[in-house]
Amino acid sequence: MLVDLTHVKMAVLLDIKAGGLKAGGLKARGLKAIVFDKDGTLFDFNAVWSVWCDRVVNELSAGDNQLADRLATSIGYNRKDRTFVTGSLIVSASADDSVEAMTALLDEHSFSSVNEVCKRLSIGLPLAPVNGLEDTLSQLKNSGLKLGVATNDSEASAHEQLAEGNIVGYFDFVCGYDSGFGSKPAPGMLLAFSQATALPVSEITMVGDSLHDIDAGIAAGFGLTVGVLTGPASESDLTGHADVVMEDIRGLVASDW
Repeated sequence: MLVDLTHVKMAVLLDIKAGGLKAGGLKARGLKAIVFDKDGTLFDFNAVWSVWCDRVVNELSAGDNQLADRLATSIGYNRKDRTFVTGSLIVSASADDSVEAMTALLDEHSFSSVNEVCKRLSIGLPLAPVNGLEDTLSQLKNSGLKLGVATNDSEASAHEQLAEGNIVGYFDFVCGYDSGFGSKPAPGMLLAFSQATALPVSEITMVGDSLHDIDAGIAAGFGLTVGVLTGPASESDLTGHADVVMEDIRGLVASDW
């Protein structure tokens, strides 16, 4: 059965425009939970994954600079600028998709051997939390909201990163592309959060830095989608797709929200 969410979104957006919505306001308006993307939302995307890409393409290319460039291009990474192109697999696809793209260029490697390299070189990456991360999560949690993470990274990697950042305890639910619910932009992970928390989708907000995050929230029927600018996507990329676009997650508890 389709649920008309127009009244929920309009009420929230009117409060945003009036400058009166804070974390407690989300709950007051019937929004009782938030699902966050991980990389680019809770952690600075470029600071973490540019390091990983450099490590991986350098090892797999074994000193062949042209091959390193082709490997980087296959996953949407610009080695020279250490940035990610629009549509990069690292930004928007699952880890398996990146492994498959690189394996196709490596005659002497299999999917499993490339996957082993990718997993091994993900150990010890810089943490790079976004500004105000723990304080924001604390305020949201203390307001009574349920919090979750849905990432196209693996579930184990997500738990490790959240634990290393001392924030895993704020979350009621964590899942990755390999948790059995599919990957974004499909809504499976978000619907799994709804089921795990026994909350209707109309009472949940999706927060992410990419169109895949926003599209997943829309596909799940979430009550609100929020885009943040701490990942590769620009404001113009997200505007018109997300209900709200803000600099970072601190906007969720800001006085002008």
